[in-house]
Amino acid sequence: MTATITLELPDNLLIQALKRLSPARRQQLLYQLETEASPVVRVVPAAELDKWIGLISVGGDALEDSRRVYGE
Repeated sequence: MTATITLELPDNLLIQALKRLSPARRQQLLYQLETEASPVVRVVPAAELDKWIGLISVGGDALEDSRRVYGE
């Protein structure tokens, strides 16, 4: 089971706590923060997208659905 704890610290207390860590550990934490905040982007060549056509069927007709909703 994972628990979540939210801490609200004034900036000066957070800075004091970080100063107590070794420079290497601070660097590790900053790197961890940067990597967790960055989205993972996977690039796919446009030619590969053709292979995806018809892979799944989600159905629906947007034009018909909008006509039904808006009565047109």
